[in-house]
Amino acid sequence: MVDVGTRVAESAPDQVTTPAGGPDVVGRWCLRVGIVLLALQGAFFVVLSVVLYQRFTLSIDFGIFNQAWSQIGSGHLDPTSTINGFPYVKSHFELLMWPLALLYPIFHSALVLLLLQDAALMVTGMVVLLWVSALLVRRGAAPGWTMAVTAGTVLLLLINPIVYATASEDFHFEPLAMCFVVLAAYDLWSGRTTRMWVWAGLCLLCGDIGGLYLVGLGLTGIVAARGSRYRALVLLAVGGAWVALVSGLGANLGSDVSTGYAYLAARTVLPNGARGLLLVAEGAVGHPSRAWNILWPRWGEMFRYVESGGGIGILTPWGFGVPLVVLGASGLQVNGIFLSVRFQNVVVVPFVTFGTAWLVVWIATRWRAWPAAVLAAVVGLLSLVAGGAEAVQQLPTAFSLNATAGIVPADKAAALRQALDAVPPGAETIVSVPIIGRFAQRRYVYTAIDPALHSSPPLPVHGATVAVVIDETDAPQLLPPAVADQLRAELVARGAHVVVDRDGVLAIVWHPPPGTRQLPLP
Repeated sequence: MVDVGTRVAESAPDQVTTPAGGPDVVGRWCLRVGIVLLALQGAFFVVLSVVLYQRFTLSIDFGIFNQAWSQIGSGHLDPTSTINGFPYVKSHFELLMWPLALLYPIFHSALVLLLLQDAALMVTGMVVLLWVSALLVRRGAAPGWTMAVTAGTVLLLLINPIVYATASEDFHFEPLAMCFVVLAAYDLWSGRTTRMWVWAGLCLLCGDIGGLYLVGLGLTGIVAARGSRYRALVLLAVGGAWVALVSGLGANLGSDVSTGYAYLAARTVLPNGARGLLLVAEGAVGHPSRAWNILWPRWGEMFRYVESGGGIGILTPWGFGVPLVVLGASGLQVNGIFLSVRFQNVVVVPFVTFGTAWLVVWIATRWRAWPAAVLAAVVGLLSLVAGGAEAVQQLPTAFSLNATAGIVPADKAAALRQALDAVPPGAETIVSVPIIGRFAQRRYVYTAIDPALHSSPPLPVHGATVAVVIDETDAPQLLPPAVADQLRAELVARGAHVVVDRDGVLAIVWHPPPGTRQLPLP
């Protein structure tokens, strides 16, 4: 087995040779301790995912991915997301779902998706730590600085509330894309060109956001990667071309580009494809006040993501690119919804964290005199205070950002398990939004939403069985009790059977008469 410390040394060109027992030995020891601590954090993510899965604390986003994963894995290679109302591939062009679906015939349980997300979060932290360790070796940092910077980096990664919130918010491709772009960034920094393109390709397979991440990495590389600026320019071009391609194919419906950014071009709706993106760019450059008027009131929310990684790191060459692009895209969206969901911006964390460590090391090793050491210590301490302050504020609520604003109680989870077992596998299913995730492994699944809140045509009836599962207590309650009671009465009057009615869970199974084509909601 190759020693991790050896890998750090090999990845750091132009490193300073140190005597036995010197900084390199300290660096290896610090790296090993940090890896163990981050592995324990990863184990916590796994436990959290198992609890969320067993307690049915999985909502609409998990339902979208669960349906696509199971349908592709069952041989339906171009599935329609009945939750969204359009083909799954047109949501974000997340092509990586197809190879991931090869796991479905083996495991069947969509818990696999959550575990992959946990692995991506853990590996990202480990790569950041490996990157910082390689930086310390390259700069020839003294043992004291090696211990201090490594400890500070590990602490920022361990207490970051954005990471924990992401682990509790269903499954998304953002954490996977984050892992790939951080691996690509590390290889760009260390000069491993071939492997960097492998990670970049995997990042693109995570959808339109993967292209956005590569644009940010390209910006960083142009500024920071001396000797690799041509590669960085290619990364930027590839990322931009990918975003334009996805938009041109109309495969970014989930990004709300056509209406969410149309105001920048003084429009209400943008044309599809690259032309719409060009209109946005022209409007933002030609009339910067439009962007400023949206961004200024939101700077505090954007700064929270930066603060969680130490804050100052976003001002460094290796820390600014991806966070700038991602926070800019989230902040410019007209209603700000992308800023309110943590997983959407979690990629800010590793880059700002590394940038913070980079700045402390740069100050401490560039000037050897004691004033530089004092300045580096002050910067590092202030960064830890910033990250700690954000953790104190946000960690208590980081695990309540899921759909039910808390983990479903055990008695209700048991009722939901009973309902899931009572619904035939091939049945069309209509489920409340907060608990739809586990029920989505079927071809036809729909959300139960109050028609007064969301006007929609009657639901189509497919096949011989329709099941309705209603969460009667948890927020967000998109089907009020009065509407749920009316739906229940109408279905029972048509011959439906109530199979579960306890602990706030109502499940009804209906066998519609032959020829029935739609189910009108109350």
